[in-house]
Amino acid sequence: MNCQRFEELVSELARGQIMDADLQRDALDHERECRECMLRLNAEEHLTRGLHALKLEMESVSAPMALESHLVEAFRTRNVVHPIVPRRTMARYWLTAVAALLLIVFGVVAARWRHEQKQPRQVEAAVPSKQYEKQAVAYNRTPDQPKPERPAPERRPKRERRLNGLVAKTPSRNANRDESQISNHVVKEIATDFVALSYLNPENIQEGGQIVRVELPRSAMASFGFPVNMDRYNEKVKADVLLGVDGVAHAIRFVKEY
Repeated sequence: MNCQRFEELVSELARGQIMDADLQRDALDHERECRECMLRLNAEEHLTRGLHALKLEMESVSAPMALESHLVEAFRTRNVVHPIVPRRTMARYWLTAVAALLLIVFGVVAARWRHEQKQPRQVEAAVPSKQYEKQAVAYNRTPDQPKPERPAPERRPKRERRLNGLVAKTPSRNANRDESQISNHVVKEIATDFVALSYLNPENIQEGGQIVRVELPRSAMASFGFPVNMDRYNEKVKADVLLGVDGVAHAIRFVKEY
């Protein structure tokens, strides 16, 4: 047995506790051989005897009966602090309701004020766009071209329309169609000049082609430099597209009915 193992068993040896006989014999043999372990065992035995003597002396000592009664009386007469429970009042709820009402009123006033501020700007923005449309119509109308009027119904085998030097032939109408029915289909239109979509040479025109009426978003006019009314930005606008014999669009013009 070594000193470390003896250190673990010294308290049990000093108190005389029951342990294995072989282990106790080895510990006592090591205590006789090692002086430090012997001194440690003697100190533990002396401490154990002193604590036992103190225990015997304290058994005869007890508190007087009057002390117990005084302690009980002191505990009974002490002031117990009861927690103060706050009363529930409606003031907090009323304040919350008033604050919410004020927020709603301020929100409505701010919304109406912003709406009134936007209306003059929209009117101002709409007026120049109408002026630009009038200028564009006046610019596209040549001096020799009269003001568009409601044409009288005529019976012709063929009718030709000249579009800025481009001739588009339309098939002959049925000669037996009633004149009143023809007049109902006549619509007054104002058209812009044709704008080339690609390189346009006279050879492409001589080969022939056709004009197709389509509807485009009004925003498409802005990409060709025409003024657009922002109030009608999402509406449709009619346009004539000049297609060549190869099916490629060569030019476009925008049409307005009135």
